[in-house]
Amino acid sequence: MKLDDPRMVKWLWLGGMLLLVIVIVVDAFVPHHAHFERDGVTIDTLPEFFPLYGFLSGFLMVVVAKALGVALTRKDNFYGDD
Repeated sequence: MKLDDPRMVKWLWLGGMLLLVIVIVVDAFVPHHAHFERDGVTIDTLPEFFPLYGFLSGFLMVVVAKALGVALTRKDNFYGDD
C-alpha cells in the first residue's frame, strides 16, 4: 500500500490526530515551571502553552516559506531564451 492511497491517507490523518491528542493529554499532567515570568503573569505555565507554541511556530514557518517561494520565483526564461 502506497502513502498516496486514499485509505492510507485516512489512516495517516487518524494516526496524526491520535498522536496530537495523546501529546495534549500527557502535557496536562506534566508540571511546568515558569520561564517567562513578568509582573506575576506566567503564560508558559498554562497546560497547553507548549503544544500551541509549537503549532504556531510550525504554522508561521510554513507561511514564511510560502511567501519566500512567491517572492523569489522567477520566470522560466529568466536566464535567457534557449
